[in-house]
Amino acid sequence: MSDSTRSRTSAAVLVLLKKQETSLEVLLMERSATVKTHQSQVAFPGGGTEPHDENDPVRTALRECFEEVGVQPDLVKVLKTLPPLPTLTSGFFVHPVLGELDSEKLHELNLVLDPNEVAHAEWVSLDALFETKRVENGFPVFDWHGLDLKKRKVWGLTAIILELIFNSDTKTL
Repeated sequence: MSDSTRSRTSAAVLVLLKKQETSLEVLLMERSATVKTHQSQVAFPGGGTEPHDENDPVRTALRECFEEVGVQPDLVKVLKTLPPLPTLTSGFFVHPVLGELDSEKLHELNLVLDPNEVAHAEWVSLDALFETKRVENGFPVFDWHGLDLKKRKVWGLTAIILELIFNSDTKTL
């Protein structure tokens, strides 16, 4: 591991998918305006690794998702972990964890947002996001038109992770 890798902090996000009859939806959230980093930005549930996570990105992602939006870890089937990606602004290496809601337990799902960390969260169609895709400064950007009628820009690492998902074979998920 290089010195630049050691100096960065480890984090994980949960890219949580939900199968609908004819499409896939992903859980996106808008971070609150009061968090330390990435205020009011669109993101996946996630955050920094804590000692009790035992350097396990899956544990970090599931814990953070529960803390931020109330999704119980036992409702999530972990599909795979993508390679860690560096952030350009906050010095983190982020491990994207791809998960799917257990279809047999969907009735148990109730999003409960932590207002200190999350301003808004909802399920967004991957197809609808893909239709808004564009490139700005060489990076993918998407628009999320929320149920609250607010238009949000999905950019940065969140957009890069979405692009990786779009470029994978989501039919096998």
